[in-house]
Amino acid sequence: MQAVISLLPEPYNTHVERIWDSLEDHFGLNYVRITPIPHFTWQLGEGYQEEEVISCLHELTLRLEPFEVCTQGLNHFSGESPVLFIEVSKSPRLLELHAALWQQLLPLTLDPSPLYSPETWHPHITLPIKDLRWEMLDEVTTHLQQENLEWRFVLDNFAVGCQHANGKAQVEHIFRFGKGLTESFDCGFQAV
Repeated sequence: MQAVISLLPEPYNTHVERIWDSLEDHFGLNYVRITPIPHFTWQLGEGYQEEEVISCLHELTLRLEPFEVCTQGLNHFSGESPVLFIEVSKSPRLLELHAALWQQLLPLTLDPSPLYSPETWHPHITLPIKDLRWEMLDEVTTHLQQENLEWRFVLDNFAVGCQHANGKAQVEHIFRFGKGLTESFDCGFQAV
């Protein structure tokens, strides 16, 4: 699986890592560590046409300027097990950029997830996932209410992340707004 994400700036990156530490220490919740990168996701699929996606994101980020993003506290997704997350506010700028990104990446993505389409996209920063049980949700939520999760930060990047068959994830490429592609790493992921 591959995804376009945005990495969190400091001090928010470290804040999320500290929350993950606290959830592991107090509740044994550590599945989220399989994707040990504090981020929110713009789009994902089974794979990308790598060269075309790199070119697309490079050109797009050359034209973008950093902008403010806000979060608005805790929320959760329902399912077999709940997913607790920090909600990212859907500002007009964020929604406009997401719609443009979705349209540009759609033809370059193998099996894109419809959960990230403009109609259903719910930007968020994942806290516990998969190992959180419904009977724990209230206690974990109460524990996290001591945290200030209403943040304002400047967003200045997209990154392409890959997730291997064993679930481990890592960043492949980082694109900075106004600069384009700035860093690449060997993910060992077979592109489409």
